[in-house]
Amino acid sequence: MAKVGRFVIDPKAGAYCQITLDSGEKILVSHDQGGFKGGTVTISVVKWLGLASGETLFTVNLEGPEGKAMLAHLTKGAAEGSAHATPLGAFVDYAKDGKSTAEVKARCAALPPASG
Repeated sequence: MAKVGRFVIDPKAGAYCQITLDSGEKILVSHDQGGFKGGTVTISVVKWLGLASGETLFTVNLEGPEGKAMLAHLTKGAAEGSAHATPLGAFVDYAKDGKSTAEVKARCAALPPASG
């Protein structure tokens, strides 16, 4: 089972959470604005000393139709005001079920795009 780290929130820099997947690989889920606002969510591979390697597995602009559709899908049924209702919480909850970085990338690619 994946190990989800603590959520780190900086009102100026956004928010992030590190996850250790079943494979032992580590990923960083980050939301550049934090909270419930739009912005961008990125999932990157973490390498040596806990630094993001620059390899991005997934990124989405939450202000565009695709990002809005993905976030609506991931937060459906989440209690209002809960961590799962935030962009960071929703994507962490989704990504933690991937067993490896390749699986996380494939799961994110399978998220429903905007309809229409």
